Amino acid sequence: MDLIEAKSRIAEALVESIFRRARYEVAPFRSSASLPLRFGREDFSPDFRVTQTTTDNEERAFLIEVKYRPSVEQFISVENQRGDKSIFYTARRQWPNVYFVLVTERPDAGRSCFQTLGFETVRSGEKLRTIDLAEVKEFGLFPHNVEDHEELVRRIFELLAA
Repeated sequence: MDLIEAKSRIAEALVESIFRRARYEVAPFRSSASLPLRFGREDFSPDFRVTQTTTDNEERAFLIEVKYRPSVEQFISVENQRGDKSIFYTARRQWPNVYFVLVTERPDAGRSCFQTLGFETVRSGEKLRTIDLAEVKEFGLFPHNVEDHEELVRRIFELLAA
């Protein structure tokens, strides 16, 4: 296993932990109805499904795909150049409620280590952009939950690089 693959698996586990701590049920995503969405060697199919029952007894469910990237901005820039052929749009056509969570140990200044794409705020023709995971209103995550996991990202990834 190389360093990028190790960081990717750790990123997935940390995102799963964020949702579990927020009292979501987390289950692996498996769909026999559709083939995995591969781009090169990478699988962009959802990693897991998170569900939560609200106080109004309504169930909220989301599909989550986690990707580690050393530079989130660079990754988004490349995907924006691809336009409608972007892996993000392709995945959303196959799974309309999938959310991509991008994890990095080196976010831009003032940004979170955990970012997601704001599909709901993008108008036709606009470029994709990320928002911090704690800002996704649908998830209802507490900022301190995400901040605690950011500290783990930095510590663990620093140890791996040493």
